[in-house]
Amino acid sequence: MQVDEIQRLLSGSALVIDNAIIRVEDRGKAKLELEGAFNTFLVLKDRAELALEDELREKLLSASVVIERFLGSRSILALSVAGSLHKGLHKGLHKGLHKGLHKGLHKGLHKSGAVGAGDMQAIGTTDYSWPEIDLPWKHHALLHRCRDAFEWDRLPLPPPPPDGDRLGEAKRLLVLQEKLLTPENADRRRRIILEAGNDLTAYMQPLGADVSAPYGATAMLFQMIISLGGAIGQHYKARFMAARPSALEPDLRPFLPVPGHSSYPSNHALQSWLIAEIFARTVPEHPGIPALFRAAEEVAENREWAGLHVRSDTKAGRKLARMAIPVIEAVLDDQLAAVRAEWY
Repeated sequence: MQVDEIQRLLSGSALVIDNAIIRVEDRGKAKLELEGAFNTFLVLKDRAELALEDELREKLLSASVVIERFLGSRSILALSVAGSLHKGLHKGLHKGLHKGLHKGLHKGLHKSGAVGAGDMQAIGTTDYSWPEIDLPWKHHALLHRCRDAFEWDRLPLPPPPPDGDRLGEAKRLLVLQEKLLTPENADRRRRIILEAGNDLTAYMQPLGADVSAPYGATAMLFQMIISLGGAIGQHYKARFMAARPSALEPDLRPFLPVPGHSSYPSNHALQSWLIAEIFARTVPEHPGIPALFRAAEEVAENREWAGLHVRSDTKAGRKLARMAIPVIEAVLDDQLAAVRAEWY
């Protein structure tokens, strides 16, 4: 594929990763080209018998080049899928896409001037690298089998406030927008970027975890909570279809790319409070629990600082987390046992 074709693809498409969800946003012909590459990859990636001269192998290589160059671009990558892409894509690419989000987003923001070089240097030299997992398909399947027993799809989460009230909330974000760019908030900017990819550092550090003691079972639990909580949150986002703050307030300039799904409830708030609440119930004697709750609150509030959520979105995420605890604990019972064994 020629360089100009690659450039056209990159400028016409957006790749958004949102927890367990991946979709190709519709931006004209580029969408079809990228989806075609993904489909080719899915169909052919496990065909070990392909000969070197096989035409199908050439198609596979071409598709891989499109995907690799897309993910490796320095453009801000914005990707998401409404659950239609098949298991093979997630299993084969989930880790790469997750890492690609961190690298692509950091580089893209740096290139676009959203953060300074000092901020990016701090991000690039972070000392923390937590154990990673593939998408927990077994637990997602169990979550859906538990739908009728726990009625997690029918929890009494109230609808968002009217748009007029949400516009009033968005006005507050204009103040945060200006504060965020001040020198004293450089560390907050760094954390906002890390947290955009669901980095675990904010949750692991209060527990005393670091490179010498990464507490792998706990890191895995938190990633599973993020994945399952994200799926529950998407259900309610699709129900309420609340506009993002920047759609209500045109003067708002979000610090991060605006996700394609709706604003209410905040998934980061939902996931953060699920992590704090479930860990506190699993290892109740841990001295770091108060700090973990403060971290959960800060992660949720940072999405407001970034211009992506209003306060009612954040409050709804916390409320939904408390209602979703029973089903998450039931689905992750095996992993909770591993975490208890890790700390006791």
